Amino acid sequence: MSNTELSKTYAPEQVEQKWYSIWEQGKYFCPKDRGRKESFTIIMPPPNVTGRLHMGHALDVTTQDTLIRYKRMKGYEALWLPGMDHAGIATQSVVEKNIWEEEKKTRKDYTRKEFVDKIWKWKEEYGGIIANQQRSLGASPDWNYFLFTMDEEANQAVKKAFVMLYQEGLIYQADYIINWSPELQSAISDAEVEHKEVKGAFYHILYKVKDENMTLEVATTRPETLLGDTAVAVNPKDKRFKHLIGKKAIIPICNREVPIIGDDYVDMEKGTGCLKVTPGHDFNDFDIGKRHQLPLINILNLDGTLNEYGLEFKGLSCKKARKPIIEKLKELNQFVKTEEILHQVGHCSRSNAVIEPMVSKQWFLNVQDMAETATKAVKEGRTTFYPNGWQNTYYSWLNEPRDWCISRQLWWGHQIPVFNCQKCHHQWASEAEEVICAKCKSDQITQDPDVLDTWFSSGLWPFSTLGWPNETRMKEKKFETFFPTSTLITGYDIIFFWVARMMMMSLKITGKIPFKDIYIHAIVRDKLGRKMSKSLGNGIDPLEMIKKYGADALRFTLAAGSGYNRNLNLDPERIEGYRNFINKIWNAYRFILPHLNLAQDQLPEDDKLKIQDRWILDQLKSTAKLMNDSMDEYRFDDSCSTIYAFVYDRFCSWYIELSKSILSGDNLEDKKVCATVLKYCFKNIVALLHPFIPYLTEELWSSLKTDEQDLLIIQQYPCDYPKLSDFSHDSISMHKFTEVISAIRNLRASVNIKPKDEINVHLFMDDQSLTTFFENQRPFFLDLAKSEVTFFDKNAARPEKSIFAATIDCEIFIPLDGVIDLNDQIKRIEKEKEKIDKELMRIKGKLKNQKFMDNAPESVVEEVKTKEKEYTEVLSSLNSRLRSFKN
Repeated sequence: MSNTELSKTYAPEQVEQKWYSIWEQGKYFCPKDRGRKESFTIIMPPPNVTGRLHMGHALDVTTQDTLIRYKRMKGYEALWLPGMDHAGIATQSVVEKNIWEEEKKTRKDYTRKEFVDKIWKWKEEYGGIIANQQRSLGASPDWNYFLFTMDEEANQAVKKAFVMLYQEGLIYQADYIINWSPELQSAISDAEVEHKEVKGAFYHILYKVKDENMTLEVATTRPETLLGDTAVAVNPKDKRFKHLIGKKAIIPICNREVPIIGDDYVDMEKGTGCLKVTPGHDFNDFDIGKRHQLPLINILNLDGTLNEYGLEFKGLSCKKARKPIIEKLKELNQFVKTEEILHQVGHCSRSNAVIEPMVSKQWFLNVQDMAETATKAVKEGRTTFYPNGWQNTYYSWLNEPRDWCISRQLWWGHQIPVFNCQKCHHQWASEAEEVICAKCKSDQITQDPDVLDTWFSSGLWPFSTLGWPNETRMKEKKFETFFPTSTLITGYDIIFFWVARMMMMSLKITGKIPFKDIYIHAIVRDKLGRKMSKSLGNGIDPLEMIKKYGADALRFTLAAGSGYNRNLNLDPERIEGYRNFINKIWNAYRFILPHLNLAQDQLPEDDKLKIQDRWILDQLKSTAKLMNDSMDEYRFDDSCSTIYAFVYDRFCSWYIELSKSILSGDNLEDKKVCATVLKYCFKNIVALLHPFIPYLTEELWSSLKTDEQDLLIIQQYPCDYPKLSDFSHDSISMHKFTEVISAIRNLRASVNIKPKDEINVHLFMDDQSLTTFFENQRPFFLDLAKSEVTFFDKNAARPEKSIFAATIDCEIFIPLDGVIDLNDQIKRIEKEKEKIDKELMRIKGKLKNQKFMDNAPESVVEEVKTKEKEYTEVLSSLNSRLRSFKN
């Protein structure tokens, strides 16, 4: 134990670095068979190499580390697999920004190899800071298993998987609509698109119908895309327009003749009932185009400016072209009106630029059968979601999957292992670095320049981290022992993008589910429930919270707020509150410390135990059972509330208080029994808390353990206590006793009786056995409530001028004559009564005001009604007390 044991306040900074070094250097995070003959594996969702620890990461780390520490203590061969993602777009963007600021150059001023070398140099110097930040939280993965998604081992897995899928015909190249980032000049995934609400408009435009003296009114938010229209669609059931199906419409400005088609997608009730169809620049229009075999027209260059299809607007961005196009439509008398709206527009999460849906030649993975297999695995119960409702989110994408666009126009990432012969035009995929054509033996070959979507390598994570496909590495990493993994812990925001893809890839490539359980934790928000963001300035830095309150306090706060919640609204005051809980444990230790020399290693025989000893042991037993049950169901919140209540409400508030007079007494045997039970319970508290607050508990354990015991991190987690007798009956009696003590304390406080003043208390009871038990507790009534108690039959007369309270088994009266100045109390109550009367009249006046009742929101009316009820009850209580004082 360090010198912090002399301090009244626990000092985490003196403890955390010390114990983390001991754990890591002692290889305590490494999986070992501890007799259970079962393994337990968690894979760490790999944070981005560019990342810094934020509260979302902190919750991720806390829940995973809590679970792995729990399973380690339960005897499993427990492995938590760490790693890091190369984060293609994010990392390339960071490095491009750096070289522009430092050298005023772009990546195109370098060869591909030179630029990638710069990224590797940046990664070695600045990347991966988050791994050390995870350590500060107490993360206990086996760092020997650490894998970076661009390491050779991961690269080998990516190539193997790609070639397998390519040779099966599931990977193909095609023109398809994707999210295009003009700023990055790359396709990006749905996960990298942020939909923001922005001011926009519906622009109403007239399209002429060929050979008809009529026009069709179309409303669009993007009038510039009419340059790429290849049809106008109406609903075939729409009586207004169905006679036009098969005729031609003329696109304004470019005068292109396009068919008028019938499609059920068109909403007859929404808008004008006519839809311009631009298959090259709208996802829904692309689907319509496929159904009707419409031509595709791409009106954009890679930088987002209009190409030759833009006519006189060529070279302008969509945003800049919009105004002159509207002016042109007005000149042609084909513009009707502008209708201002707020709508959702996709933005690139990296560059913040507007995303352009665009048809482009990309590589795709056909996931239709894979999605069906992944769906079946959950429906059959081979993989289970916690909470169960999240499986519906999982199904919603897998039931109607789009083929996955897996290519990106970047230089940082896994280059697609497809080769093209310039001579014979042969194309093939290979795991090797090919230099000669597999068909004609020409050396005029090139590798596809695109890289794979980051999610492709992440989709292999559960098995690539365990050495797949290298058999030697699989053996070294004990693939057969740890795969399939046990539990995936992640947030609900990436169920589509990562969880579903890991399920599909694992079942396809290994034939096995990647994990048995999927625990979806909450998303951390600010105390008002808002998303944490730089723009709102409402982020909470976990490293600052650790510095201020300690890692244990932050961990316990996050765990206590998780469980099955969708969101965790985090207020720093809650962290401070749990820091106080940490101090409570510390001060409990400080109380126990001087008596440890009296404590025995084994609990005394049952007949040596006093009722409070038997009670606290029974409460400990039920606490441990509840914690084990809730941990097994990923109810970390329930587990935290259970141990919190036991420590605060039973061990500290009652058992320690009941122990004080015994430990300060003269009976040595009683002191030994008491000290032994204190130490036994406290050691178990420390062990039960360890998965949540590892640093403090390991520090305390070092002082509590026997010489034969190792560190707490690998001790057996408290569970069944088979050697403890059934003391549940004693628990019932003690519960009734604590109820009465609490009632006496509350009554004293209600009339401002000084804490040190001894008083007489009359207890009216008709249960003789309970009366006998209470009589035996007279010393504790005096110690805990400064009360001399007298017992009466339930039918005895009650004392006059007294205050009273009642439990189920007992009526409690405190005679006040001679104890307090009754006249002062009467004046105080009458003053309080006058105040409540006025407030009650005001509230009743509101409820009688018809205007208020008609116009106020229902929630406000209910709130006023609740206040009326509360004030009425308070007034009744005050009147009752006045009557008792005046009699």
